[in-house]
Amino acid sequence: MMARTIGVVPGTSALLGLLAAAATMPPAAASAPGQERAAIEGDAERGAALFEDYTCYGCHGYTGETGRGPRLNPPRLPQRQFIGYLRNPPNPRQMPPYRQADVSDRKLADIYAFLTSLPPASPDAEDIPVLREILQEVR
Repeated sequence: MMARTIGVVPGTSALLGLLAAAATMPPAAASAPGQERAAIEGDAERGAALFEDYTCYGCHGYTGETGRGPRLNPPRLPQRQFIGYLRNPPNPRQMPPYRQADVSDRKLADIYAFLTSLPPASPDAEDIPVLREILQEVR
């Protein structure tokens, strides 16, 4: 069977990476049908220290919004998927995998709690004059 080449629209590599990560995530622990495994309650203060200890800021910035890595503020994945993504990133050359033996789910939940506690440093579109004008024209 011959493989087909699919053209990729510029700017879709991040989406493709997320989809690949979701496809390779380990299945959730056994639970009743229709129920998700409960999220681990994280501690934002411990998460802030871990975010610094693991040098997450090096790629994602101190506010989770800047840097060359993907924006983490606000988190775009539920906690369980966030942890799964960190365990098995689609491109381990850019994002190292954080295995359970090295970083517990509790610590990753703490980092997630920290990220969810951050106020966005970026202003809303309505607060940027040029974007406000564009929004008014579209409405």
